[in-house]
Amino acid sequence: MKLGVKNGIFERLSEKKKILFLEDEKELLTTVSMLLRDQGYQVIDAEKGEDALTLAAETTPDLILADIKLPGIDGFDFLKSVRQLKACEKVPFVFLTAFNDLKAMMNAKKQGASEYITKPFDVEYLVTRIKELVPP
Repeated sequence: MKLGVKNGIFERLSEKKKILFLEDEKELLTTVSMLLRDQGYQVIDAEKGEDALTLAAETTPDLILADIKLPGIDGFDFLKSVRQLKACEKVPFVFLTAFNDLKAMMNAKKQGASEYITKPFDVEYLVTRIKELVPP
């Protein structure tokens, strides 16, 4: 437990749950990151799969939210690589993607994705599913 001081009184500081968000569209990255921060999460952003993989290894997020179509390695290869990291083997993984394709969704589930949400998406649904997977 961490303690902080506020107005001379010790108070317990809760650890915020960390979400690693991999998205190459800057506007969406910024918007969803702010939304999740407003919900009480710590958000770590990445625009490239390679960067997100390094961040996953360094920070051990509580949840990973990722697009599929990305520069460099795509979301499926990123998921495979993340699952090879000991600390991230069981981290809930949510795809947020424009691929509204049944085969892609089945492939994502087969590889261990917890959820597959297509763009455009309902904000309340996204937040609800994330809270179900990792309460803030």
